[in-house]
Amino acid sequence: MMKEHINFNTVAKEHKKLYKSGKTWMAATLMTVGLAGGAMLAGTTTANADEVTPVQSAGTIQASQQATDPELANAQSDAQKQQSTIDSANAQLKDQQNQLSEAQGQQSSAQQELDQAKQAQQAATQNDPAVKQAQADVNQAQQQVDNQQQVVNDAQTAVNNDSQNIQSATSAVSQASQAVDQARQTATDAINQAAAQQANEAQNKIDQLESQGKAQASQNLDNQINNVSGQVTDTQNNVNNTNSKISDLQGQVKDLQDQEKNTQTDPNIKTVPNGVIDYSKSLLENVSRNNLWAPRDMNADSNGNPVEQNIYVSPDNDKGSTSELNLKHGVNTSLSVYDPYYNTTKFDVVNSQTGMTDSQKQELAILMMNQINHARMDRGLKPFTMTEQKYNQAQVRASQHSANGLEHNENDIISAFGRDQYECLAYIPTNGGGNMMGMLVNADITLSSMLNADASSDWGHRENFLEDTGDLNYDAAFGFHLTDDGQYYVLTFDYDGPARNNTPNMMDRIAQYQAMGPITGDSHVVDNSAKINDLTNQITNLQSTLASQQSHLRDLNTQLQNLQAQKANVQFDLNQLSSDQQTEYNNAKDTLNTVNDWKQGQLSNLDSNSNVQDALNKLSSAKSNLESVKSTEAEDETKLQQAKAGLASLNQVLATKQSALDNAEQKANASANQAVKDAQKKLDTINGKIADLQNAITTTKSTISNAQAQLDKDNQKIADIKNNQKPAKPDTGKDEGNKGTTTPKDPSKDDNKGSETTNPTNPAKPDDGKKDDNKGTVTPSEPSKPSDGNKGNVTPSDPNKNSETTNPTTPSNPTTPAQPDTGNASISGQAGHKPATSDKGSEVSDNNATKPTIVLPTTDKENGSAVSGAQGQNTTMTREQYKAQQAKLPQTGNNDSKAVIALGVLAGMFGFGLVTKGKKEF
Repeated sequence: MMKEHINFNTVAKEHKKLYKSGKTWMAATLMTVGLAGGAMLAGTTTANADEVTPVQSAGTIQASQQATDPELANAQSDAQKQQSTIDSANAQLKDQQNQLSEAQGQQSSAQQELDQAKQAQQAATQNDPAVKQAQADVNQAQQQVDNQQQVVNDAQTAVNNDSQNIQSATSAVSQASQAVDQARQTATDAINQAAAQQANEAQNKIDQLESQGKAQASQNLDNQINNVSGQVTDTQNNVNNTNSKISDLQGQVKDLQDQEKNTQTDPNIKTVPNGVIDYSKSLLENVSRNNLWAPRDMNADSNGNPVEQNIYVSPDNDKGSTSELNLKHGVNTSLSVYDPYYNTTKFDVVNSQTGMTDSQKQELAILMMNQINHARMDRGLKPFTMTEQKYNQAQVRASQHSANGLEHNENDIISAFGRDQYECLAYIPTNGGGNMMGMLVNADITLSSMLNADASSDWGHRENFLEDTGDLNYDAAFGFHLTDDGQYYVLTFDYDGPARNNTPNMMDRIAQYQAMGPITGDSHVVDNSAKINDLTNQITNLQSTLASQQSHLRDLNTQLQNLQAQKANVQFDLNQLSSDQQTEYNNAKDTLNTVNDWKQGQLSNLDSNSNVQDALNKLSSAKSNLESVKSTEAEDETKLQQAKAGLASLNQVLATKQSALDNAEQKANASANQAVKDAQKKLDTINGKIADLQNAITTTKSTISNAQAQLDKDNQKIADIKNNQKPAKPDTGKDEGNKGTTTPKDPSKDDNKGSETTNPTNPAKPDDGKKDDNKGTVTPSEPSKPSDGNKGNVTPSDPNKNSETTNPTTPSNPTTPAQPDTGNASISGQAGHKPATSDKGSEVSDNNATKPTIVLPTTDKENGSAVSGAQGQNTTMTREQYKAQQAKLPQTGNNDSKAVIALGVLAGMFGFGLVTKGKKEF
């Protein structure tokens, strides 16, 4: 069961509660106890061995200090406990060492007994007849085993020698085999060398003639391919032109038919600023026929039309600037009057899955080229043409993988156009391009970026668009290809010089639309049947021409593919050579065949060569010798196994003889063996006891060491507490608020948190001894020299000192708290961090503080004590040492009795003071 400790803080608080209760009987009790105690103590001069009291600076024991300083009492209590542990452990250690000494003596005796028993055991076996006979039999069997072992060793040596002979014979066979291979190789090299010169000459002539024949055939094929390629190009141009004419005539027929149908107000006609648009017609046709273009002059203000025919180009001396851009040139397309332009379900709609049709791509290319051309003309440059052939080639270029990656691949460009081009590559987003008006807006953004925000490309795109072509109209075209994810169109722009074909210029379409007249919503009757019939006949004739052209084009493409396949795999044909070359070729072939036949005959009879035959004979002799050595090894191996079998049999006989010897010795030594076993068992028991005692001694020493270390810490703590005691408050004859303390309090401490440690007696009287609003007494003046009861000059402590420091401190005002940190918790660790309090002095130690130690005074009079020192010094000792010391103390006379009586009288006076003062709360 754990020892129950007294909570000194609780006791102190209960004690103060009694003071605060204001009951007068408490004062009477204190006086009675004080007088009675003084009387009893005066009648004896012998110290109580069970009472341990703290030491005063003057060398006397203050019985009241233990009750008023919990930390000192705890330290003294713990010191008593550690000393008790040390005393008990020392006693136990002494007993263990005595037992160890006794056991070591027993160990020496037991060892002598064991040695004597072993000597008797040895003497018993030496003279027994049965043992002697059995030993002789064992010696004879051992000799036979040794002899047979020699036979085995000799047989093993023979086998080992045979193995070495086999290795030598095997090596000889290997060398002979290598000699055969070398002889054959030498003969082969000689044959090859003899045939090589004639064969190489014949083969070189053959290769030369075949190469000439292939080169001639390849040149013939190249000529044919170039001829057919030109025909394919011309025919393809004819097909494209015919298709274009048919498409144009079909468009005219459709327009004439639409005019006939529009005899009443058309629901597709929608009013827009400055006119109307027809949902059944394209954006380009509506804008061209009804002149719905925005102003060509980019510096002019808006005329209400949203479709641009020009594009802003920044100044050459400030290419990235928009300072000259007229912000009033554009229109606010978010107004409802412009909704018809952006109707994505009825007006020139772009399919969201497949993208723009070829017709829509053509018109977007025309709209964009129209803007570029006007920008060029504003700078005095010739406009670009855009022929149908160039446009079709641009679509091929846009579909190539390198264009999709914005890579200017020269091979792909030449593949698409037939020659290298000036080129620009970019992307046009499809988002917002639900109809052609939206696509034009997206395209203009891309176009503007290449003209006015091209610094990252060193303005290369801008230079291509604004290239000075002199007096020539270069042929250019835009290409479009929808990416696989449908998010962008690949935009290509290519040109290479004046138009080199006779296909129509697509830029003329704007003028053709304008010639058709404006689109109106008026009701009228139109008869275009004659025009339609004429156009239909033209279309029929063109379609017949187109079919013939397409058939011819297919034949040419097939012929071209066949020629290209022949060229890729040109084969030699003797007919490719002249008559003389053919004769020369056949003679070289005959010579090569004759040489190869002679060579094969020589190689087939290679072993008939004299050098090869000699090497083969040596190889046969080496193989015969190897077989002979292997036969000898087999015989020797058989002898070795027989010798090992004989050795194993003799070892069994030896084991039987040895067992008989062991039995004879066992019978002869039966009593002696038991004596040895008993002596050995006794010695083992004593050795185990010694080991256990040594371990126990080690543990006990460790316990003593640990307890001594803790005792040293306790004694140091007691000394520290003693050195930091404060001066006792002088008796002013006034009630000091019933605080029950004799130490002036630190002004910064709470009423119930100050130390109650008693300090040296007889300090000087404070200035006025009055209280200051329950904050402790006024700081006393410099105390006078202590009386004779206190040896040495002990200066009272500064009342402002706490119980744990030695230097005086001046109370300071608490630091003003900082504003709560609510904005950045990472700085202070938490919002609303409070500053630490200051100048609160020391607090009473908690219940878990170090337990009190025992520090007792010694004087020169205590000659009988175990520890002595100079007068007035403190000495650390255990409770048992203190009891032993007190038992030897001499009679001290009436001086101590008078001091005790005075203490009782003082307590009585303090009690009367309480009675007269009455109740007062703190």
